[in-house]
Amino acid sequence: MENKIINIDTVAQVAIALKDLKSKMIFVGGAIVSLYTDDPSAEEIRPTQDIDLTTELVTYTDLLNLQEKLSELKIYPDPNAGDIISYLFNNIAIDIVPGKDGLTGPANKWYSYGFNDIRTTFAKDQEIQIFSPAVFIATKFEAFHSRGSDFRTSHDFEDIINLLNNCTYIVKDVNKAHRDVISYLQSELSIIMESPLKNELLAAHIHPLIREERIVILEEKINEILAIRV
Repeated sequence: MENKIINIDTVAQVAIALKDLKSKMIFVGGAIVSLYTDDPSAEEIRPTQDIDLTTELVTYTDLLNLQEKLSELKIYPDPNAGDIISYLFNNIAIDIVPGKDGLTGPANKWYSYGFNDIRTTFAKDQEIQIFSPAVFIATKFEAFHSRGSDFRTSHDFEDIINLLNNCTYIVKDVNKAHRDVISYLQSELSIIMESPLKNELLAAHIHPLIREERIVILEEKINEILAIRV
C-alpha cells in the first residue's frame, strides 16, 4: 500500500519537525486516514502531501507566539497561500487550523468535541495525537458540506467512505462517542442510506474490482451505527 506508506512518512516528518510543539498539536485531515484503517484487505487510499493540524488557539497573541515557535523550528508561513494558517516545511504544506471560532472565522464545530476525545497513535516511530475515529468522521462531514457537497469529487467524502470501509472497529468507537457525535453521524448516514443515489454514493470511492463485496460490509457497518441508541 504505497500511498499509505507515503502519507504516514509525511506525517512522521512533520511530527519530528514540531519537536516539543507536537504535544500541543492534533493531526487531522486526509493524510491520517490510513492511521485509522486496520482491515487487512483495505484498499489503497489517496496520496496526499498536505498535513492538517489543529490546536486550541484562542487569541491573536496565541497565534503570534505559535508562529514565533514555528519559525524557530524552520516551519515558515507559506508566502503563496494568502492566509494565516498555511505553512511550509521542506516543501510539505502544513495547515494549522484554530480549534475555536474567532481567529480565522468559524472553526469546525466537531473540533471542540475532538479535544475531549483524543487518541494517541504512531506514525512510524513518532507518537502523535489524533481525534477518535467517530469525531474524525464528524469533522469530515462538516468539511464536506462547507466545501460544496459533491460526493463524487470530494476528498472529504472519500475520507469518510475509506474510514468507514476500512476501519474494523468503527462501530464500537461510534458507540462510545459523545451522544451529540452519535446523533450527528446517524443523521448524516441516514441521508445517505435513504437517498435514491445510495448505491452511487457508497460506490463512488471504492475500487470497482472489490466494490460488490465491500459495499455489503460498508452497509452493515452503517446500519449498525444507525441502530445505536442515543
